[in-house]
Amino acid sequence: MTRQNNPLHLIRSLFLWVFLLKVTLVMAFSTLPFGMFGLQKAVHAIATFWGRTLAFFAGMKIQAVGQEKIYRDGPVIYLANHQSMFDIPVFYSVLNTEFRWMAKASLFKIPFVGWGMRGAGYIPVERGDRRKAMESLFQAAQRIQKGASVIIFPEGTRSENPDEGMLDFKKGAFVLAKKANVTIQPVTIWGAHHIMPAKQKVLIQRIYPGLVQVEIHDPIPPEAYANSSLDELSDKIREIIARPMKLMGSTLTDSEK
Repeated sequence: MTRQNNPLHLIRSLFLWVFLLKVTLVMAFSTLPFGMFGLQKAVHAIATFWGRTLAFFAGMKIQAVGQEKIYRDGPVIYLANHQSMFDIPVFYSVLNTEFRWMAKASLFKIPFVGWGMRGAGYIPVERGDRRKAMESLFQAAQRIQKGASVIIFPEGTRSENPDEGMLDFKKGAFVLAKKANVTIQPVTIWGAHHIMPAKQKVLIQRIYPGLVQVEIHDPIPPEAYANSSLDELSDKIREIIARPMKLMGSTLTDSEK
């Protein structure tokens, strides 16, 4: 019997989805007044509690190395591979510093929700229209220069099968880094795709307990990549993120896979 066909996993996942949805709604509404009044530290504190709550009840055992390397002397762009929607609670669990998310600009037009996101310091990004997309990246660069650290997944979307490697990196993250001229910090995540695998052909997506490993790499100051082309910078970051994946994957037990 596979994990997906195990009725115990179905029952557990059903209860988890109901619980996590309730927690998410409560936390979302609780952040609105703080976000609308620009109390960004309060919003981040609530979001951190939300992320760590999700990680705990999902049964994620998170092992992180390199937390002492977290850059704290100014704004930083965290660049990480993207395996699962559960990458988000992983970041809230391991990064004990403030950061912001970049989100589709259309979300900021939703009443209350958009106001809260803007007040929380989240950064809107246009998609589709190339000119507007570049303008939004330049505006985002200005926000980062003023002190807003952000997390970006250069793959753009989660990989359907991370065991076969990462997706191609999109150039936007590196255009932003060049324009913002701030420190880059690569992060490797492994195992989140086993918590909730992509493309499950079931009505209720299964959530499995398991190990997630994180490695926070050395920060890269802007002067170290100032003379690199976008392709060279992309290749360098990709190599850094990919380097520990094979070793990480080898430590997972058969039950976690």
